[in-house]
Amino acid sequence: MTRTPVALALGAAAVLAVLVTAALTVTTYVGAEDDAPAPEALVVADPGTGARLEVPGETWEVRGQRSRIYYEDDRGRPIAVVTGPAVFRDGYCAEQPGDSNRGFAGFTEQTFAAWLEGLTAGRGAWTTGESREEVELADGTRATLRWAGLMGDEGTCAATGIEVAMVQAGDVRVVLVADSGDEDTLTHDGVRRILLTLRLDRRP
Repeated sequence: MTRTPVALALGAAAVLAVLVTAALTVTTYVGAEDDAPAPEALVVADPGTGARLEVPGETWEVRGQRSRIYYEDDRGRPIAVVTGPAVFRDGYCAEQPGDSNRGFAGFTEQTFAAWLEGLTAGRGAWTTGESREEVELADGTRATLRWAGLMGDEGTCAATGIEVAMVQAGDVRVVLVADSGDEDTLTHDGVRRILLTLRLDRRP
């Protein structure tokens, strides 16, 4: 996945402007599958609501609140925007080390449908269709998880597929877009685990 656009495979205009790197809060990552020590995690926070999400610190970086990733419609208007995102495996592609990543996650005001529209950019990209699950977040809040898979394209740093997923509780939405189907990409279970670390309360 490249950052200009975020994924050339998606055929969508996306821009990642890294202006400020925020101080990171280090916690313990929730959701280890075995008894091994859980890796440290980084916190993505929503200043407006106090909600927060955790991503594994060993493979993710958190950007400042003045950093945005967005997708535009055919008139150049942003229709899906995430601010202060976490970026997964930044610089993974040897051919474009300064302009590639395997995914991103963050808080957004747009709906899941708007993100699908932004990612497909009206090009008729094949998708698996929307799937939905009622879930429980890390703080016990009930929420809705939606996701869909998109077919990747050919080209430098292109992925076999793309997954877009969103967890929503009330007016709080977190979107995660990531390469899939290749080595060092997230599985659906990995995407799900990250999104379910969302906390709406302010308690640790």
